[in-house]
Amino acid sequence: MGDASDMADIDRFMRSEEGNEYLENIRAGVKGRVIVDVSFGNEVHRISTTLHLDDGNVFEAQQSEHEVDALRENFREAIEREYFKDFPERRPR
Repeated sequence: MGDASDMADIDRFMRSEEGNEYLENIRAGVKGRVIVDVSFGNEVHRISTTLHLDDGNVFEAQQSEHEVDALRENFREAIEREYFKDFPERRPR
């Protein structure tokens, strides 16, 4: 993860006029919309979550629990089971 300087820069951006305008545009595009579908994709290092809105637009969301290291930690057995489906010859005997 980041460090204190990363956090400070994010705070600076969020309090800036440009940051407020940028974030407000995101809020305006999502607020009041209805989510009509949700899809997921493999983005190499994480699972992407896409919210499909009723006006045809989409909103991409990122969740730390969808990063590959978190998935490996939280779902080790499932990933291993699926691995051996791909490579049955590698299963220990």
